[in-house]
Amino acid sequence: MQGKGFLVIVFSVMLMISGMAANGHAKSLEQILKEKGVITAEEYKEAMKQKPAAYVPGKGFTAATADGNYKLRIGGYAQLIYRYTDFESDTKDDTSDFDIRRFKLQLKGNVVSKNLGFKFQGDMKSGFTTEDAFLNYKFGAPLTVQVGQFKPPQARQELTSASRQLFPERSLANDTFNLGRDQGVQAAGSCADKRVEYRLGLFNGNGPNTSNPDNRHMVTGRLDLNPLGAYKMDEAGWADDKPLVNVGGSFAWNKIGANDVDDNFGTDNDVMEKALGLDDISDADFTTAYGSDLTWLLWTANVNATWMGATFAAEFFDLNADPDQGDDWDADGFYVQAGYQVIPRTLELAARYSEIESDDAPALAPSFDKSETQFGVNYYLKKHAAKLQADYTMVEDDLNDDSDDNIVRLQAQIFY
Repeated sequence: MQGKGFLVIVFSVMLMISGMAANGHAKSLEQILKEKGVITAEEYKEAMKQKPAAYVPGKGFTAATADGNYKLRIGGYAQLIYRYTDFESDTKDDTSDFDIRRFKLQLKGNVVSKNLGFKFQGDMKSGFTTEDAFLNYKFGAPLTVQVGQFKPPQARQELTSASRQLFPERSLANDTFNLGRDQGVQAAGSCADKRVEYRLGLFNGNGPNTSNPDNRHMVTGRLDLNPLGAYKMDEAGWADDKPLVNVGGSFAWNKIGANDVDDNFGTDNDVMEKALGLDDISDADFTTAYGSDLTWLLWTANVNATWMGATFAAEFFDLNADPDQGDDWDADGFYVQAGYQVIPRTLELAARYSEIESDDAPALAPSFDKSETQFGVNYYLKKHAAKLQADYTMVEDDLNDDSDDNIVRLQAQIFY
């Protein structure tokens, strides 16, 4: 049924786009009335603003009622990537790989009222996977309540769309300590013209498309301060005479038990999968190693800045794991990155360093001491709507022999 439903959606989108293309060569009623002098040029422009349906390049197809209480936007973006990996180990063959990194379908808008919004997003890169599916109600700038599946409040880089990253992929630190997507409820808002923003949420804590097997939940929160004005979730360094600064931080707390491991959490939560290694153990092994439960607490802190085509970002992650039995342990990581558009809105150079390390982890948990140094170049044809990205990554792994690899990536991105 899911496959049939998805085909219906795709077929409907194709029909709408076909209809738009067919009508694109015909004159609209408003254009005919203007040419006959029935309405003025100003009246024509106002009438076109009220058109119920339109396609905006880079933003997709939008249909809305005249009062704006019902609105639907259909679009998405695709990322096609090439990777070449030069493995240091003689036991591994180098790889050369073309991949569909992301192929998103997005439906979002509002119903009944401009304040009651919704979003659905899925990835079509291999089959179809539901990513975001939520409703939200905006009571005003200070408060929006959102319920469904989406990214909990967490590290800023993870909350920044993959389509608006400075590099083809997020940092090593982010990919070790992010929370991915989850199901739950969130209160969010801003004040002082978005100079202060907050998010606070309660989630299952088991990842996307996964139910909660017990009565425990993950609590998360985030606070952002933008002293010089609103700061968009965008890592590129667009030329702007006005300097902007963001300082923020987040926390996440969860107490998990044996019921939460095995097949009971989605590996989209990298704290659970990569930093704690819970994807590789059974419920029996969990109980033997940690007792009745394992409590973990994650903190992040970041600073971002942009001015005159230059962009800077740094973020720190700190994780503490405290089991019911046995000693607790810590893991941390960070990244620092910068970019500059040597040709405004066209050519951007970038550099990043990221590192992760764990401290006295028990036998069942992963130990790591790893870093990545990266250099990148971005070529923008139409900002993020159409761009090419390339980077070179040098990996250093101090705990594993023959693991200092080199990676080259080239990625093309378009919005549709």
